[in-house]
Amino acid sequence: MRNHLVAILLFSSAACSADIIHLKNGTAVNAERVTENGESVEYYVGSTRYSIPKAQVSSIEHTGTIGITVTAAPSGIVTPGAPPVSAASGPRRARARISIAAPSASAFAGVDPGTLLPQIINSGHVDERALFKIEDEGNPVRSAAAYLLAAKYAYDHNEGESARKYMKVCITFAPDQPALLSWYALLLLEAGQDPEAIVQSERAAQIAPKSATAQQILGLAYYDSGRLADAVNTWRRAQEIHNSQEIASILAKAEREMKVEETFRESESSHFLLRYEGSQVGSVFRADLLRTLDRQYTDLSRDFNFSTDRPITVILYTERQFFDVTQAPTWASGFNDGKMRIPVKDISNVTPELDAVLKHELTHSFVHALVGPRCPYWLNEGLAQMEEPRTPQPFSAALGEAFRQHKAAPLRVLEGTFLRFTPEQAKLAYAESLAAAEYLRTSYGWSGLRRILDRLAEGEDPESALRQAVQSNYARLEVEIPAYLDKR
Repeated sequence: MRNHLVAILLFSSAACSADIIHLKNGTAVNAERVTENGESVEYYVGSTRYSIPKAQVSSIEHTGTIGITVTAAPSGIVTPGAPPVSAASGPRRARARISIAAPSASAFAGVDPGTLLPQIINSGHVDERALFKIEDEGNPVRSAAAYLLAAKYAYDHNEGESARKYMKVCITFAPDQPALLSWYALLLLEAGQDPEAIVQSERAAQIAPKSATAQQILGLAYYDSGRLADAVNTWRRAQEIHNSQEIASILAKAEREMKVEETFRESESSHFLLRYEGSQVGSVFRADLLRTLDRQYTDLSRDFNFSTDRPITVILYTERQFFDVTQAPTWASGFNDGKMRIPVKDISNVTPELDAVLKHELTHSFVHALVGPRCPYWLNEGLAQMEEPRTPQPFSAALGEAFRQHKAAPLRVLEGTFLRFTPEQAKLAYAESLAAAEYLRTSYGWSGLRRILDRLAEGEDPESALRQAVQSNYARLEVEIPAYLDKR
């Protein structure tokens, strides 16, 4: 379906074929578009390109699945004793949760984006004087197209604030275009500006009530604002309009939440919104828990030299409710998908174990606020464990030996989610992550870790962020980490 000014936003859910790269250390990487290039094997996972030395590859197997799997390695692989405490499903950032394309400027009548874009880009940056000159021409269609191109260019170059600024102007020239309003709402959701995102997405849905995309983004705005019932009803309408597996997935998750949480109550502190089942959580426990979270918030604000101005939602579940809602692996004892989801069982006060889980999940919330979806899992989980606090000392010798014998999972493989790992695979992934994070903190301090996070937030890939922030890379880390562990 196409509007006379702009093409409707597109859904992208096509499956891709993939290959399995088998490494000599027993690791298997499910990858897309595998090519051999000189002394390396290059491949993609999603839109990110990776490279592995060919000397580390034993074989490449053709298959039809996508993802990352760490398989059982040869004897000698380390499996440290303590289980991991968290499963972070991913950040709050809207584009990380739904696959909707930006509107195309080519749909503006009489506008050639190929000619217009060079006019507004100067030395790799948006030239705002050129935008003002186009405005002065008095052609609203051309002005809207120019600001849309500026917004897309800024967004593609990890300048989210500028992208939102240009889109705000863009919709003043095309105020009745649902595709523009929906994409602007999506940008606002990424920045956590939920109230304004609701305004824009509601307008888009009113203008185009039969647009599944407009309904999908409106549902996301409601969901992020805590309006769960409104989100579910909106996503049901979207599913009726366009039967999509993507909508079905987010709808099913929201319906599970609503079924479990419909009788939940709420308490607040300066930084947190606590949701809980009244019969399960007493007033003394609630007060103790909120005091604990506020103390942890202060600790993390100091370590990261950062604080978020948005309340952080913490939801307490029974164990059964937790696994029903999150669908987390059985080894998880906490989950963070933008909300901290914590199972509690037969406790009436904050135990040391619960304190550690809360600190772990709160660290994920800080990292998400700083970096969005760009933080590799090994660093995200390493920081969270380090803040509990946990130390790699109990398994330093075994893990160091695994690194030296090339039986540890390469850090590059641990950039993606750990959720599909078996318990034993997850133990290894968490152990490596903790060792890497502690080594970086010991070697470069919290300021060095913050520099890495800042580079990631600017859009650098993990290895490039390491190079720019601390003059390191994966090959160097995988030599230095075992040396550091030996000293422990």
